[in-house]
Amino acid sequence: LGLNRLLSNGSYEAAFPLHENSIRTHGAENHRHLLYECWASWGVWYKYQPLDLVRRYFGEKIGLYFAWLGWYTGMLFPAAFIGLFVFLYGVTTLNHYLVWVVKHLNAICT
Repeated sequence: LGLNRLLSNGSYEAAFPLHENSIRTHGAENHRHLLYECWASWGVWYKYQPLDLVRRYFGEKIGLYFAWLGWYTGMLFPAAFIGLFVFLYGVTTLNHYLVWVVKHLNAICT
């Protein structure tokens, strides 16, 4: 559409689009559509990443990056649960601690 017009009037000499196939084209050869169905849809958030499709479409380095990112995110879950537990424990025991501090401050100040 706009890119073809810019090529024809000489604004650009050549164009190399990042994504060649349409996302609406079905088929096994269209890796972009397969990635959309298996990875980029809201309904598949709970599934594992299709790292083989990512590697085939984007290349080795990007595939390794997403593999590392998935592993790193998985390793953060235990730390997040421990942090949430510590926070909730602090909130539930805060009232008891404040009563203890006020009692001891009154004993010190009088």
